[in-house]
Amino acid sequence: MSSTWTAVDGLIRDLGAIRRVAPQVSVHQHSRLALDRAIVEAAEAIDFTIDAPTSSQRLTAARDALGICEEMVLALDVQAARSLRARRRGDALRGRALELLEKARSVTTDPVGS
Repeated sequence: MSSTWTAVDGLIRDLGAIRRVAPQVSVHQHSRLALDRAIVEAAEAIDFTIDAPTSSQRLTAARDALGICEEMVLALDVQAARSLRARRRGDALRGRALELLEKARSVTTDPVGS
């Protein structure tokens, strides 16, 4: 079951991951400023989704802004890029684990199977 806020929550988590990785990126000052600016723009785009969490236009704009941040990290620092990829893989695995747990829970609480 998905909430109206699921997509926004995912965007906020992705922004948090980028913010955690960004200080690890070893770059020149001008590149640091560009990355910081991209993060600010992504945060602003996510902020716009708060007023309209189901707006595909606003969600897409926020995803695109986060994508720019990710691409900058990928281009600037291989180690930081690995960290982002590991987080993404962890999220996918966590999602699958939750699906399996939910399925197991429904099987054990289903009176029809008794």
